[in-house]
Amino acid sequence: MRPTQKGKDFTKMLASPKEKTNLCNTALDNPSQRSKDQLIQAALKFLETDTICYRVEEPPALVELQKNEWDPVIEWAEKRYNVVIGSSTSIMGPTLPQSTKDTFISHLASYNSWALQGIEYMITQLKSLILSMSLVDKHLTVEQAVLLSRLEEEYQIQHWGNVEWAHDYERYDLRARTAAATLFVHLCLENSTIKHKLLQH
Repeated sequence: MRPTQKGKDFTKMLASPKEKTNLCNTALDNPSQRSKDQLIQAALKFLETDTICYRVEEPPALVELQKNEWDPVIEWAEKRYNVVIGSSTSIMGPTLPQSTKDTFISHLASYNSWALQGIEYMITQLKSLILSMSLVDKHLTVEQAVLLSRLEEEYQIQHWGNVEWAHDYERYDLRARTAAATLFVHLCLENSTIKHKLLQH
C-alpha cells in the first residue's frame, strides 16, 4: 500500500503546528540528554512489545481482522529489512531473533538524532515500531497507520457503538500527533540528504 500524492499532502494538513513545534524544541533541547544509542534502544524496546505482533485468540471475527490487516504489514517489514518478526497470542509476544534486533539497531543508527527523536515520538503514539517504520518508508499513510494501531478499538466501536465526541477526538488527536511526527522525520531526512549532496560537491 503506497500513499498517493494526495495522501502525502493530507499528512501535511493533518499535522498539528503545535506538535511540530514541540518536536523541534525537544530535538533542540534534548531535555533528557539522551545519546543517539539511547534513543535507538528506546525505540527497539517497542519492537519486543509491538502492537501488531500481539494477537487475540477470540472472538473469531477479530482474530481474522488482525490476520488480514496486520499480517501484510509484518510481511512487508520482514521483506524490507530481511528479518524474522512473526506474531503471537502469548502475553510474552513473539520471540525475536537477535539478528532481527541487530538489523533494526543498524538501520536506526543510519538516522540522525533529530530524526530519531521524531521516530520515537511516532512509536509512542502508535505503540509500534513496525507501523512507524512503515510511515518513515512511506509504505503506509498516516490514516492507514493510525487505523491499524487502533484496530481492536475500531472493532469494538463497530460492534458496541461509538461515543461520538470521545472516540472521534481520540482518533483525530492521534492522527494529528502521528502526522506531525511523520512530517518532522521526513523533513529531517530530506535535510540530511541535501546536506550530504552539498558536501559531496
